[in-house]
Amino acid sequence: MKIEELPAYLESELTYSLSHDSVLDRVGSVEIDAPDSDATEQISDIIGAVGQESYASPQELYETIIGNVGDEFIGRKFYDDRGGNPIDTRPGPMDDAVSF
Repeated sequence: MKIEELPAYLESELTYSLSHDSVLDRVGSVEIDAPDSDATEQISDIIGAVGQESYASPQELYETIIGNVGDEFIGRKFYDDRGGNPIDTRPGPMDDAVSF
């Protein structure tokens, strides 16, 4: 299953509030496809060790799954388009024309 199909699937297949064990029993074997590779992960592998006891809504379950997927499901690792220019982070004075 594609990751973007997951919210609708979780909403249609399960009745909430739902215990963690019930989620694993009912949809734990569902495989989710990584967006840019051939890798897949089962829901039970993604959230099996999460300490959550229950899920009050499909959104809560979806956020738990998304927050625990493997590296294959994220974009470029360590990329941040909101960071500064790497030149701005060089050590030393920023203005070479500083005089004392």
